[in-house]
Amino acid sequence: MYDEVYKTPNFGYPKGANGRKGQKIIAIGLHISGGNWRSNYNWIMNPKANASYNAIVKDDGRIVSLVPEENAAYAHGKIAKSTWPLLKPGINPNLSTLSLARTGADQRRWTTAQLDATIKIINHWCFKYGIKPARPFIFGHFEIDSVGRWYCPGKNFFETVISELVTGGLLADDQPARLYKVIAGSFRVKGNAEVRLILLAKLGYSASISIEQDQLGRTWHRVLEGSYVDAAEARVKAATLKRSGLGDCFVAIYKG
Repeated sequence: MYDEVYKTPNFGYPKGANGRKGQKIIAIGLHISGGNWRSNYNWIMNPKANASYNAIVKDDGRIVSLVPEENAAYAHGKIAKSTWPLLKPGINPNLSTLSLARTGADQRRWTTAQLDATIKIINHWCFKYGIKPARPFIFGHFEIDSVGRWYCPGKNFFETVISELVTGGLLADDQPARLYKVIAGSFRVKGNAEVRLILLAKLGYSASISIEQDQLGRTWHRVLEGSYVDAAEARVKAATLKRSGLGDCFVAIYKG
């Protein structure tokens, strides 16, 4: 499963202790690393940093193990106005979760290889530990610390990952879903979605609004640019829209 394996000294409670103090792994937390692979490697391998992830996905999609799964990493131990419903009072969330990061500093951007590898390792972990591949069992760092890490791992990246997992997207065995939809913006307020339609029309694109509900029952107005059976074609279109200034575009996967 892992393309590279390193062992950071930053793990365990107390530091360096193996195991999870009797806690069962119940969920997976997603992060954006805030830098490139080399800078992250140097920081996480530094004993003074007290920072780590169980694994990180490089820009090229290579999956790197940093803390063995059976041990607790130092990824989301700081709690600030948490909205995560599975948080246990008095229990450090690192003890009951796996942490997965992706390299990068811009939460609005990621590579196709990163997304595919992220789905692959999440599905692997979910199968191995009996975790449901959906919220709240897959959560973002922003749900643990909504004050200091509100941007982590990136709203659109997180939503794309959840969409692919819930709708049966790119599974661990690389079986593709049936339909790839280019979402040119997702809004809670219908008026904002309508404004986006007007902007797309000025740019020469024909789009429509699709009303959907997420796992928490919230209503979203998704601006649908088009549906594709080929993943690469959909991602090229999403990239084209982003170059037009629509940085919140992403590809969602649906069963046909």
